[in-house]
Amino acid sequence: MRKHLTVVACLALALVATSGVAAAGEPDLDTDLLDAKLAAFAAAGDFSVVAEVRDGDETWAEAVGPRERHDSEVVGPHGRHGSNAAEPDDRVRIASLTKSMISVILLQLQEEGAVDLDDALSDHLPGLLPYEDEPTIRHLLQHTGGLHDYFPYLYPSLLENDLSDFKEGYRTHYEPEELVKIGTQDPLLWEPGADWSYSNTAYMALGLLIEELTGNSVGHELNRRVFEPADMDEAYLPHHNSSGLRGDHLVPYITTGDPEDPYFDSTRLSNTQLWAAGGVIAPVEDVNDFYRAAADGTLLSDEQLAEATDYVDTGLGFGYGLGYFGLALGCPDDPDAVFLGHTGGGLGHTTYSFHSADGERQTTFTWNLDDRHGYSDPEEFERAFAGLLVAGLCGIDLEAGQRARTLDVPDLAALEHLTVVG
Repeated sequence: MRKHLTVVACLALALVATSGVAAAGEPDLDTDLLDAKLAAFAAAGDFSVVAEVRDGDETWAEAVGPRERHDSEVVGPHGRHGSNAAEPDDRVRIASLTKSMISVILLQLQEEGAVDLDDALSDHLPGLLPYEDEPTIRHLLQHTGGLHDYFPYLYPSLLENDLSDFKEGYRTHYEPEELVKIGTQDPLLWEPGADWSYSNTAYMALGLLIEELTGNSVGHELNRRVFEPADMDEAYLPHHNSSGLRGDHLVPYITTGDPEDPYFDSTRLSNTQLWAAGGVIAPVEDVNDFYRAAADGTLLSDEQLAEATDYVDTGLGFGYGLGYFGLALGCPDDPDAVFLGHTGGGLGHTTYSFHSADGERQTTFTWNLDDRHGYSDPEEFERAFAGLLVAGLCGIDLEAGQRARTLDVPDLAALEHLTVVG
């Protein structure tokens, strides 16, 4: 089956140190480099971008483009004007970065003795999954349970880059149990633990598990266990039956393939279709706050973080732990570093967020276009994407004489089936 990726084709990078690369441990953010790479990335596609990079106590945050497509007054960075100009603190649908937060809650509940991640899900929710050979909670967290994803069942036409199913059903409200049932109508892909395949169905089931264990809603537990202790002041999980986006935000768009009407505004997507698999709304600043709090002991102990980042091999050029991707870039100042984080494809917002293991070096950026028909110049898009990611995480310029070997591997969020919330 052809893979439909959140990003058309990303680069995994193995970087080789050369003269002119910043010395190891040098803390200063190169804001001129980051400005240039953000501008180049924004120019590579017809979208707007918000971004924040941190190195210790230093922070660079910028935005390029309009919140909505009809505004023609907007310029940037450092030259924004007009009421519709994007701002770095605009909210976005962070989609599957929510999975890292769901993992934090379950790791906390395990520490409290409420659950063991090696329990079968049926120990707590008997009958939710219709399988004799049932996956454990750990299998579900790391996408090794063999569950299908429910989105291809909801929107089969998207497999052909056709929005007709989506336009008809994107405002439909579902209960989590309904989406689990839709995603489990076929047999497991394999015996639990035998392979890796991304499944939003698994995280819908995990959301129901959190509610069973705590007696509270997932939104309540996110507020109490994640948002408040991490000082995520603008983050929230929308109320049930809500489309979710409120306040200042980038408007999400999907390309249609129709030159007469090329962009579809997906703002009113029912958040019930995302929920525990990808429903959180937040600015990129709050995303960085979350991953730093997960790494610095605020949300997880060292032992819990080690458990979350015990990566399994996905076979796709990156590892996956318990709600966390593990990405090795080979940065010159620390070639063995593995950055933790996640990617999110929210049907109109696409987010990449990766962080050093200590939470000190952080990069998060979001753009507001799901281009299902391919960016006009995919190679330029890939170079610009890689340039921004590497500038943020490694602090170097791929275009300034560094020797870089690029590996042609799938997108960091490459999925077995359709990536909608990836």
